[in-house]
Amino acid sequence: MTNYRAILQYYSQGNTTTQIATICQCSRTTVIKTIKRAKQIKLNIPVANTISDEQLYLMLYPARGRKQDYYLPNWYELDKDRLKRSFSKRRAWKKYCRVAQKRGLKAYCKTRFYDLYNEYYYSLPKKKGKIGTVLSKIRYYTFGADVIAQQKGTDSYPYQKFIAERDSWCKGLRLDKTKIWAT
Repeated sequence: MTNYRAILQYYSQGNTTTQIATICQCSRTTVIKTIKRAKQIKLNIPVANTISDEQLYLMLYPARGRKQDYYLPNWYELDKDRLKRSFSKRRAWKKYCRVAQKRGLKAYCKTRFYDLYNEYYYSLPKKKGKIGTVLSKIRYYTFGADVIAQQKGTDSYPYQKFIAERDSWCKGLRLDKTKIWAT
């Protein structure tokens, strides 16, 4: 799912649309449309932290919101039950359809259900693995620099090496480090 908050935040810091698209791993068209839409509705950029990501999405694109007559399950409980009983996503969808019918609501079609389930599943933090997204890498370099600076100081060799690695990574992606980190 597109991170609209990050798009607007990096736009407010003066990054180009190409740089923002690289950072947020979306298309330039998405970046341009998001910025244009935020200006149309006169949204304060950067967005306040009191506004949730879902509220921001509905502010930008109100027609794309979830329809009220469809049943939206508790994804955590559904996934927990699916793993416990070791059944497939298709069987989970059938169970979802039965529950929706009992509640008198419409059920999503199988492909939409799979899309929503995957959106939930891939948004969960992973315990192990490589840092996959550019935003995660930015968080890693921000947190890592702070930790090393506190432990060793900013004049130490480990800190300087870490900063050089960070700068090299930025250069490789053609990102302007001054518009991401305060130098």
